[in-house]
Amino acid sequence: MSTWRWNTQEKDVPVVDIERCRACRRCAARTVCRTKAIVQLDPGEPPMIDAGRCFGCLVCAPACPAGAIGPRRG
Repeated sequence: MSTWRWNTQEKDVPVVDIERCRACRRCAARTVCRTKAIVQLDPGEPPMIDAGRCFGCLVCAPACPAGAIGPRRG
């Protein structure tokens, strides 16, 4: 008989700090995201993170020159 274990931990989906975001026309964090979870609807607008696509790897955080992307706190 097999025993399945499910990962019940929530993944660490990062957040965008709108006040720190410079709304770069070419979002550096978006270019490094392997799952295409960072969506920028219009150039010059702050990006959003699609929690359904994000793995929580946080590769995007150090790629942001403004330091506007980071782990959810609290």
